[in-house]
Amino acid sequence: MINKYFAVALLVAIISFGACSKKKESSACNIEQFTVNGEDWQVGDNTVSKVYPKGTIVNNLSPTIKVSEGAKVSPASGAPQDFSVDVIYTVTAENGKTKTYTAKATVASGN
Repeated sequence: MINKYFAVALLVAIISFGACSKKKESSACNIEQFTVNGEDWQVGDNTVSKVYPKGTIVNNLSPTIKVSEGAKVSPASGAPQDFSVDVIYTVTAENGKTKTYTAKATVASGN
C-alpha cells in the first residue's frame, strides 16, 4: 500500500515539475545594434540608417546585427546588401511575433 502512495506521489511530482519548468517564449523582436565596418548605425523604432561622406560606396556592405535574445533576423547578419536602396529586415521573436525595419545608407552630396 505504501508503494502505491509513493508511486502516485512520485508521478504527481514529475508532472508538476514538467509543468513548472516550461520556458515562456519571448516576444522581443528588436534590432539592438547594427554595425558596419566597426561603425554603429542609428537604430529607430522601425528604421536603421547611416549618413556616409560623399563618394562612399554603399552597395556591398555586410552588417553585423544584434537582435533581442532568442530572436532571428532576415536577411542574416553578415549577408552583404546594397544599402543605396532600402533593405527590409524582419526580426522574428521566439513566439513568432515579427517586426520589420527599413535600413538605408545615405551618401552626402555636395562638396
